[in-house]
Amino acid sequence: MSSLSIYIYIYRYFERATQSCDKADVRRNSKRSRVWNFFDKESETVAKYCLCQKNFSRKGRGTTCLRNHLKSKHPAEFQTLNKTDLTYKAKTEMSGSKSSRSHLGLQNADPLGGFNAFDKSLVQMLIKDLSFNMIEGVGFSDLMKVLRPRYALRPINYYVNIICQDVYQRMHSHLMQQLSTLDSLTLVTSLYSDSGQGLLTLSGYGISSDFQARLFRLKCEPMDEEFMTDVSSNVCKIIDNTVTELQLPKDKINFIIKNEGTCVPDSRIVCSTSLLKMCVKSTLDANEQLQQLDAKCMQIVKYFQQSTIAYNHLKCIHEDRLNRAEIPPIFDDEELSPKWNSIFLLKASLLQVKDALTIYAEENNNDMIKIYPDEWENIELCNRVIQPIEEVIEIWSKSTASSVIPLVAAVKDSLRNDIHNYASSMTICSFAGKLLEELENKCIPLTRDIKYLMATYLDPRYKQAFFNQEEVQLVTDEMLTQLSRIQNQGRQHPAKSNVNSSNVNADVKTDSKINSFLDNMLALGNNNLEAQYQFKNLLFLYNSEARLDRQSDPIIWWQSNPKYALLFPIVRKYITIPAACDYSEQLFSESTNFLSDWLSWDMDLSYENVCKILFTKANFGILDNE
Repeated sequence: MSSLSIYIYIYRYFERATQSCDKADVRRNSKRSRVWNFFDKESETVAKYCLCQKNFSRKGRGTTCLRNHLKSKHPAEFQTLNKTDLTYKAKTEMSGSKSSRSHLGLQNADPLGGFNAFDKSLVQMLIKDLSFNMIEGVGFSDLMKVLRPRYALRPINYYVNIICQDVYQRMHSHLMQQLSTLDSLTLVTSLYSDSGQGLLTLSGYGISSDFQARLFRLKCEPMDEEFMTDVSSNVCKIIDNTVTELQLPKDKINFIIKNEGTCVPDSRIVCSTSLLKMCVKSTLDANEQLQQLDAKCMQIVKYFQQSTIAYNHLKCIHEDRLNRAEIPPIFDDEELSPKWNSIFLLKASLLQVKDALTIYAEENNNDMIKIYPDEWENIELCNRVIQPIEEVIEIWSKSTASSVIPLVAAVKDSLRNDIHNYASSMTICSFAGKLLEELENKCIPLTRDIKYLMATYLDPRYKQAFFNQEEVQLVTDEMLTQLSRIQNQGRQHPAKSNVNSSNVNADVKTDSKINSFLDNMLALGNNNLEAQYQFKNLLFLYNSEARLDRQSDPIIWWQSNPKYALLFPIVRKYITIPAACDYSEQLFSESTNFLSDWLSWDMDLSYENVCKILFTKANFGILDNE
């Protein structure tokens, strides 16, 4: 984003904030004095001191009496009136009692409640990745004087303290209370790195007793090279520390899912998106013809990046002579994006300027590497092969584990069709065949993983549609086992009460004890048979119902079918397991300005505060809307 765009954004943001302020507050001229950092205006003639909570009369509507009180009773605070680094101390101590009360409510917990409109707006913008360094810039200061002449722009530390002390504490307390309402939780780790910077996130997924899906970002930490040397061990420590910090019972955590960046080397990866990306990468690495074609495409892009004359000539051919849309921005980026599909996006952009590149190559015969017609065909067909995989990964980024097995099956069918349809190109036919082979080999553990099988079965859109007979039996047995376990946990052991109620002598008591155990075992066996019969009937009823349309919400379906209440604990355990573990990449992209500021700042910002700011950024759109 350019500086001009940023300033326009800031202007519009604060213009809205100004309109929301009370008109009487806008007309206040008395708050120009720095003494108002320690007082709140109760009325036109009364002010309250933030620390001692005493009211002071201002009949003349001046600030002399307020300054005198500071000078005589609070000399340390009075000394700061002539300093430019007024801090957050008085206001945070004043708002402490307010914020502690806000922690008690789960609903409408505003993490910025109690701050004035402009402090609140500026903190929100910083959380949403406005550059911290920009606040100290002359341009931003001048802009604020125009937008809000009476607003005293504070040093960076003031806003950092608001985020790291008040906002973070409110969010953290709210998070713990929300977690306490869940019966089960799935933890998901994600690690993303680029250009020597890395970001680790630990997320929690669950569902409440009233079938409201819950998502929380439990931990967000920037990573350095030292951390990368032993990622799996460090990730385990972070998980253990977070579970302890949030007071999460171990039996509440059902599953821990990791992407390839946080797994132990050579271990089995259970993140669907990671597996799919790995399949594409290994298939490309094995195809020498496509590698050469990709290298040629990169050379062409670099050629136009390095020559302004050549780029302008190509632009003229594409936009003026061929009368096409604006040329794609691929020639603007000096380096290829680290995204898994960046090379395919680059080739798709080259296809958009194919005609212009062909004309340019003819007019500059010895000046540029050429792409021949059969190579253009391979580029187009290769992108067609990859397109369904891109769609699936996009779906998984917003979906649950119940979609993994169905979509893997859909991708396999797509590749089989490609092998048949693109037989004219040996390169693409070989590529599609190898990709299908990689999927068959690497996704078998995933598609046979019991948690993905259970999640698919408990999704009324899919049920058993993608299972073979062996998988149907596996899921049925697991459902019966878990239903029996739930029933046993709710049943009090009957033998204990029988023994305690015995009033016979010791010899008879011993004989009676054996008999009671035998009787209880026989009764329990009959109860178990009846329960198993009831469970099988319930599963038969569920299987017999028509599957939902794929656009329907499975959570709403379960919520509206109380006849399956026996299944609800199992449903809540599996139905919200995420399909993807890639949130770190999203947060890294949203935090570019902040992470750059942190690395370049002269100010002393602790690692702990960096983590707190990232935590508020990750949860600001979640916890404040609960």
